[in-house]
Amino acid sequence: MGRITDIHPVAEQKRGVPIAPVWHTVALLAVFAAVTFVGWVAQQRHQTRLPSPAPVHLMPLQIQTIIFEWTTVAWVCLGIRLKGAKLRDLVGGRWPNAKSVARDILIGAALWLLWTAISRAVIFFVGQNHAGGAIPYPASLLEGILAIAVAVSAGICEEIVFRGYFQRQFLALTRSAVAAVLLQAAIFGIPHVYEGVRLAAMAGLYGILFGVLAIWRRSLRPGIVAHAWSDVAARFFRI
Repeated sequence: MGRITDIHPVAEQKRGVPIAPVWHTVALLAVFAAVTFVGWVAQQRHQTRLPSPAPVHLMPLQIQTIIFEWTTVAWVCLGIRLKGAKLRDLVGGRWPNAKSVARDILIGAALWLLWTAISRAVIFFVGQNHAGGAIPYPASLLEGILAIAVAVSAGICEEIVFRGYFQRQFLALTRSAVAAVLLQAAIFGIPHVYEGVRLAAMAGLYGILFGVLAIWRRSLRPGIVAHAWSDVAARFFRI
């Protein structure tokens, strides 16, 4: 069997060839399960404490988040290399020209506008969700810079891990695009359950939209643009 990079990615997936060893995927799923459990425990402890007037220091959490995001990508790179693939195979290659850059930016912007409209519609009909709380505004220039770094890291890393790695792996294992999209979206949404069922459901829907986009465009680039900007807007403009 040839290398994955020698065959069109979609054609390779239809043959049922995983892009990484199954044990590698199970290990990553275990990590996300552990993170979900730790988040749930932390949330329970936070709810039992009395409100504190002390300011929230974002920097330690921001640094931890950036490290975690890129560590998961490093793990993904290790797994796909075991099957002869490279990171660009998940992303969908490089931009060939400026026209492609502009097109992906416009598609990403359209997806962000669609997601914003859906979010506003949910708030209008169901009400605001207060279970998880809003992300505090950066209190300093350094926290602001790190907030942007977190947003960009999330846009790049989470699209690679969920819409790139998990979705491609599930597509190969199930040979069903629908199953692949739904499974990666579930994994993307479940870690938010401790913040409220509605927030978890919205995260799952977010994963579905971005998963469909990745299959349609055969590229993660528009999703990365939309995801990164969505996180920046949420942190600075509450959009």
